[in-house]
Formats: sequence, structure tokens, C-alpha cells
Amino acid sequence: MHFNPLFRATTTLAAVAIGLSACGGGSAPTPAPTPAPAPTSATARLDESSCPYALHSSQILRSTVRCGVLVVPQDRNNPSSPTLRIPFAVFKPATASTLTPVVYLTGGPGETWKERLATVKAGESPGFVEGAQLPRDEIVLEQRGSTGTLEPLTCPTVSWGPEMFRNATAALFAALPGIQACADSLRAKGLQPRHFTTDDLAADVDDLRRLLGHPKVVLNGVSYGTNWALAVARNHSAGVEALVLDSVVSPAVFPGRTTAEGIDRAFTAVAAACAEQPACASAYPNLDARLSALLDRLNTQPLPWKRGPGGEFNATVALGALFSVAQFTPQSYPAAVTTFENLVGSGLSPDALPSDQQDLLAELAREGLDSSIAPAPGQVWSLVCADNATTTATELAAGAQRVRPALQPAMAAWSGAFYAICQSWPFRSDLPASAYQPLKSPVKTLILSGSLDPSTPPAWAQQVAGALANSTLVRFPTRAHSIQSASPCARTLVSAFLADQPLNTSCAATETLTFE
Repeated sequence: MHFNPLFRATTTLAAVAIGLSACGGGSAPTPAPTPAPAPTSATARLDESSCPYALHSSQILRSTVRCGVLVVPQDRNNPSSPTLRIPFAVFKPATASTLTPVVYLTGGPGETWKERLATVKAGESPGFVEGAQLPRDEIVLEQRGSTGTLEPLTCPTVSWGPEMFRNATAALFAALPGIQACADSLRAKGLQPRHFTTDDLAADVDDLRRLLGHPKVVLNGVSYGTNWALAVARNHSAGVEALVLDSVVSPAVFPGRTTAEGIDRAFTAVAAACAEQPACASAYPNLDARLSALLDRLNTQPLPWKRGPGGEFNATVALGALFSVAQFTPQSYPAAVTTFENLVGSGLSPDALPSDQQDLLAELAREGLDSSIAPAPGQVWSLVCADNATTTATELAAGAQRVRPALQPAMAAWSGAFYAICQSWPFRSDLPASAYQPLKSPVKTLILSGSLDPSTPPAWAQQVAGALANSTLVRFPTRAHSIQSASPCARTLVSAFLADQPLNTSCAATETLTFE
């Protein structure tokens, strides 16, 4: 589960001939004052008449697992609001436990549990990667508006790809009508994007906790899930016992303003880690400078690519693919840079590559480039535009310029796309001011951060930790994004944290990264 920042990157399309003001009117430095988030609603209920998930055959419904849908008002301030049906599941330990349950919060935004739960055998944990089931209830809940729910904010007609880099004006005018049409179609179905915010997702979690009969829960969030967990702790603190935050993001760190810098810094950090290992340094010398040269070449002379996103292999496409590699498999990053160098140096189009290699390359590139691949882009826009609503066009533009020149055109294109989409999307632009302030809380918190993470930079984790008086921040020098999925040390620390045992964090520094 991850938070993909390339769609949420920064800067402006000020040169485009339309007057782009702040995203949806929400980019004033301080949002309009509004009441505190609505409390969880007494009208919420559970419907367990059927299980919305295809579970593994070893699971026994109402014995090893309990599942159904959480039925909640779309707008908790409106008694006549339409309801939303949000699937949930509770995995039960072999022996009934009075320990505080763990709720796993997915990333993305937009990640769902549908495919994962079909593979979870009895005795396995749904969220604790490669781990046996914990001696407590383990709970999963879908994000409202995602394709895991029964009312997803899908936009099948919208496509927004890397062609924005070559002709931003044309891409803008081609995409915005589809985005506006999607918003109109959702509202015609009774779905109002302004009610799909992180605060609304937080209230869903608290409703589920209350209806399941738990006084408190522990929240384990990864990437966007950390933002979700922080919102639950901010708005519904009485129901939160502890937090595990893995790869941290929060509106309080103003992610849109520093995303580009985080990506640039991560590329440099991976190159430096390679240079420290003799074998890697010999095989891939001067890696960071070679990245700049590669992108400069593609900025000037992209290669045609019929099957690729946007119809060509340009710096935007290459950067999107390299970002995806660095985010989850940094050990493959030096080889990926070299592969792209060889491709560009030969002058061959990626069309000459075998089909399976093209498919992989296109998948990696589209991971960060084309919002139409998001299963429910309307949900992503509703959440991310609201979370970045206090960032101005000037701040966005400045963020894209604080990187090496070779990265600036792509960063400007990504950020301009985000800015234009938010301008056309009916997100909630008047969240309470508290949504953009650091959470100050005594809640017990374990924070995991990867030094090589291009998606949620270590600086973001440091900022969040600074406001949490009872937090432990563990930096993993050789890890990137989603620490628990990659690090045995992280899983050991989370287990000890949940058991309220002392934490020996020294293992984080002993983990190694072996480059391919």
C-alpha cells in the first residue's frame, strides 16, 4: 500500500491560457474557518447479511473471520443523506482475546483489500506482512469511494498521461472536459466528492470501532494510511490506543510543496549508497550524474514509443519508471538507469523491445504518470486536492524549481496537471484549520521511515514525530517505501510495540542493501 506522489506533485500551468487560481478555491494560506469535524453518526450500522469479499477457502465465516459492510451517511451533518456501503472484515485469533484490536489502514489513496483477502489463509494476518495471525482481532476497512466499496468514485472517460510534458496546453484542454463530466456523472448518482475526505474516512473508522464494541483500537497505517490514522487520532482520540505509522504523509507537512525535492533527494541517496559498495561503484560509476545526463537527453530528444504512455519515451516516462523502481526495489535502480542509458544511446525505440519488457516498462511508468489507471480517480482527487488545498500556485511552482534542472520539466508537468485537475474537481476546500496543523498528542506512536524513500521523504516523518510527545521514530538507512513489507527488523519492532515491550531499534542500522 503506498502513497504515489507523482500524481500529487507540484508547480503550475500558469503559461496555459486559462486563469488557474487556487485548486478549487482552496489554496488560501489559511482555510475558511469551519466547525470541527462532525462526530461519528448514531445512524451508522453494520450489515453482515453477506460477506462482500471472496475469502480463502480455509477461512470459516463467523468463526475465523467476520465480515460485512459498514453503512454510514455520506454526509454526517445531513440526516437525509444517502448512505455508503463500505466493506470490512475482522480476522479472529484462534483463542478469543481481550487485547486491543489492530486496524490496518491502506495507502494509495485508493488501495483496496479485495485481492489481498482472497489469499489470506486461516492463521495468517491480513495486514502484518509475512506474519502469523496476531493474538488479537485484526480489522480491515475499505476507503470510502475506492473500488473496494459499493459506491466507488470511478471516472472511466478520463485519461491524463505524460503527453502533458510535450504539449501541456493541449493535454490540459483534452483532459479537463472529461474530469468535469465525471464530476457531473457522480453527482447525478447522488455522490458528492466533497464528502470523500480524509476526515470522513476517519469518522468511518471510529464508527466501525464503536459498532464492533471496542473501546479502543491500535491503528497501523502505511503511506496514505498514516494520514488516515493521524486524522482518526486527531478527530476521535478517545478511541485510539496507539499508532504505527509507516512511510509518513500528512497535510501538516504540506506534501505538494516538497514532493519534487524528496524525489530528487532519494535518487541522490540511492546513488550514494551504490557508491559506498565497491562492486556497485565499479559496475555503476557516477550514477547520479548519469541520471541527469539521461534525463537531459530525453528532455531534448525523446524516442517514439507506440505502446508507451503518451506515445513516446521521454524524460517524464523515464522518470516515472525510475521512481517506481526506487520506491519499492531500490536494489534494481542502478541497473534500471543503465538499461535506459543503453536504450537511449542506441537510438532504438522501446517498440524494439520484447513485448513483456515493454509491458513492464509501461506499467512502471504509468504508476506515476496517468491518473486514469487509478481504479477510482475521483476518490484520489477528492482526498488529495483537499489535503493540499492550502498550498498556493506560487508554492507549487517554487517546489518544482528546487530540483536539478534535468528534473524540472517533468516535475512542472506533473504539478501542473495536479493543479489543473483540482481546479476542475468539486473537492472540499474548507476543511478545518486543524487538518493542516501537526497532530499534538500523547498517543503512543511508532514511526518507521526509509532513508531512500522517494515517495514519503524522511523529513516528513521527522516533522510528524516532532509533535507527538510519546513517539519513537526509527530511520532505516537501506530501506525505501513501505518499511514493514521489506524489513524483518520493522516487523520485529511492530510486534514488540504491540506487546508493549522495550524496543531495540539497533536492527534498523544493520540491515543491508545489495544492488543487482
